[in-house]
Amino acid sequence: MLIASGCLSRFRVRAVDGEIGRIHDLQVDDLRWVVRDIVVDVGHWLTGHLVLIRPTVVLNPDRDHHTIDVRLTAEQIADAPSVESHPTVARQHSVEPYHYLGLPLLLSGFESWTPSFAVAGVAEGHASQFRFSDPHLRSLRALSHYAIEARDGEAGYVEDWIVDLETWCARYAVVKTGVGLARRDVLVPVHELGPVSWSARCVYADLPRRAIIHAPEYSRASLPDADYEIRLHRWFGDPTDADDAAGRSRESANVRALTAKRDLGRG
Repeated sequence: MLIASGCLSRFRVRAVDGEIGRIHDLQVDDLRWVVRDIVVDVGHWLTGHLVLIRPTVVLNPDRDHHTIDVRLTAEQIADAPSVESHPTVARQHSVEPYHYLGLPLLLSGFESWTPSFAVAGVAEGHASQFRFSDPHLRSLRALSHYAIEARDGEAGYVEDWIVDLETWCARYAVVKTGVGLARRDVLVPVHELGPVSWSARCVYADLPRRAIIHAPEYSRASLPDADYEIRLHRWFGDPTDADDAAGRSRESANVRALTAKRDLGRG
């Protein structure tokens, strides 16, 4: 089941004993693009409180009704670890104003923890929470609008991400390419993406610029179907992924045929 990550902010989280909060973000590993944490906003809209739950506790994502059921109580979700306990790279580089001489500070140029944080005047108690932070943990929300840097120059920027809710992996980056009237949306498979740079605000792709710009056009009005995925993977030269997409297409066709046959029998 595919969905645009931007749409997940409309999803309500339903615990075993009632509804509590909404999905705020997804935290992913930028090496394998696997969702590590679902960020849930359990607070009031003026005083949001963001906590982390694992995808393994999700029972039933319902794309039509914008809900996900989880095998936790509302109290367990409210008491779950906060986002500060497992910060993404963007949060690791941001220091709250009261931790730096009463002034806001944004540390740039560092992709992971270095002793230079101490030089910046960060309190030891605050710095310690980042000392063992994961340099590959990313916020999909924060990665939106990052540039896509191909081998021979910038090819566009990230507008959204397509996530598979069955495997809880990011599958594609939705990339806006071109300028002016020539702008178009394309999908780039995440396995074509390379390192992510917080300081440069870009995602590197081991592809020529033209391969991204001229990829099959994608309409954000609908999710990619199996036929589009076949064309996309063939364009990027991924025969195995194209075969997988073809298999999903045949399976979907079989399901539709069986449903139609059952409906005819009832009539």
